[in-house]
Amino acid sequence: MDFIGYRSDALGAAVALVNVVTAPTRGGSDELPPPDQLRRLLVDHGYVAGRAPASVEPALRGWAKRLRTVFDVEDLDEAAAAVNAVLADVRIGPHLARHDGQGWHLHYAPPEAPVLDRVRSTTAFALAMLVSEYGLDRHGRCAAEGCERVFADTSRNAARRYCSPACANRSAVAAHRARQRSR
Repeated sequence: MDFIGYRSDALGAAVALVNVVTAPTRGGSDELPPPDQLRRLLVDHGYVAGRAPASVEPALRGWAKRLRTVFDVEDLDEAAAAVNAVLADVRIGPHLARHDGQGWHLHYAPPEAPVLDRVRSTTAFALAMLVSEYGLDRHGRCAAEGCERVFADTSRNAARRYCSPACANRSAVAAHRARQRSR
């Protein structure tokens, strides 16, 4: 499912940034991500970020914390307010662009915008599209006990409630064992 018609995976990048920066690891560590991890994450999601300076990482961490606010709300009006606050923080300058052998396509940031502005505009717009199209049904915090990671559901059946198959499996096993004990 393509939420914004963009060449990068902006929604996936938003989820990944939030999870890397704001979700504690299973061991409970709140350490900063290793150097270059956030820039590699952006490249993995289709952004041309390999040449971004290391100075972009603190700003990406701050942006991830802003995006987290959209995933943490449990009311549609609060989600809309969180999205609007995120959108107010970005400079959006839609235009058509053609580069790197690609045909004409829409960009949400001005052509001269640095990678941080491009990431901010596309991830904010992806979350705005997600909330406006699907309300609270397709994003949120992982339903697994003790997990602080977030998810965005891009499946056809909108049944996702966990950040990963590992959390879903762990929860299913725990529920099965609880049923067995209660017998």
